[in-house]
Amino acid sequence: MSDVVFEPANDPAAWTATEVGGKAGLTRTLDAGELAAIDRFLADFAERAPTSITRAEVTDPALRRIAADVDEAIMNGRGAIVLSGFDMGTHSQTDYERLYWAIGVQLGTPVVQSYRQDLIGYVQKEEHNPTGRGYLMDVELRPHTDFHEVMSLASVRNAPEGGESGVVSSLGVHDVILAERPDLLPALYEGFYHASGAETVSAEKVPIFARVDGKLSCYFHGLFVHKAAKILGVELPPTLKEAMEFMSSVTLRPDVRAFFMLEPGEMLFWNNFTALHSRETFHDAPEQKRLLLRLWVHADHGRPMPDVFRERARTMDAEHQEGRAAINYAAEPA
Repeated sequence: MSDVVFEPANDPAAWTATEVGGKAGLTRTLDAGELAAIDRFLADFAERAPTSITRAEVTDPALRRIAADVDEAIMNGRGAIVLSGFDMGTHSQTDYERLYWAIGVQLGTPVVQSYRQDLIGYVQKEEHNPTGRGYLMDVELRPHTDFHEVMSLASVRNAPEGGESGVVSSLGVHDVILAERPDLLPALYEGFYHASGAETVSAEKVPIFARVDGKLSCYFHGLFVHKAAKILGVELPPTLKEAMEFMSSVTLRPDVRAFFMLEPGEMLFWNNFTALHSRETFHDAPEQKRLLLRLWVHADHGRPMPDVFRERARTMDAEHQEGRAAINYAAEPA
């Protein structure tokens, strides 16, 4: 790592919650004309299954403008955006899914999210969760990176208690580390192997931070790193362990992480490699169970980054297409 120059991200996607103004600073509210266009679109596609709608069929200029604004925000702007203004009280959940899909399909190619072949995932607590998927639990999920470049959640129904979302700029976190603990950056740029299954690890190390063509990107998921070390039968390098712990602490700072409730009818889109996301513990009630929709999308014009970042998504896609669980989070290495 001696030839790496550690410098600020110098990117619109590098921010802190204080700098952007939290959720309000990330929110784009649909206007009256756009809501009218959405109603027309939903009327025209009232008999269609949400995921049967193709990109070519989304022709209304207002819907195209909404998707273009989302794309610009996540690919060239702050890396995250909240769409607000859709009224769940006057529309069905299926209508909401149609709109959600119509926006998502304009951002790239949506993929299935599990062995269930779900193109639109349901984020909810389920008692039957044999592979330990976090989106089917009610536990806290600390800020982390997932797999696909464009990620999204759309709130249908909140739990009576908890379930707040968090979005933090991983590039902003990088700049905090650069300012406060630059000695930790070499270990984060070198990274470590990732567990690809219960008994296998990635063929090469996955950097936590990497700069390609002048663009800084991030892949931060501690669970895979720790599982890889266990599979390999080694201890994590002390400096990497300290660096990851410090990075985790920075992601939770209230002035760094935008922390908010995603309300019913609101959609959150973000670039997985410039923004980390989190979820607080929640508690359902029999009459009110938390439900969010989720999309995973391969971007049309992706950010320059190490190929190993995208390889993890491609491997997962292949397993899911075959009807297999790509990763068993519940399994412990032998």
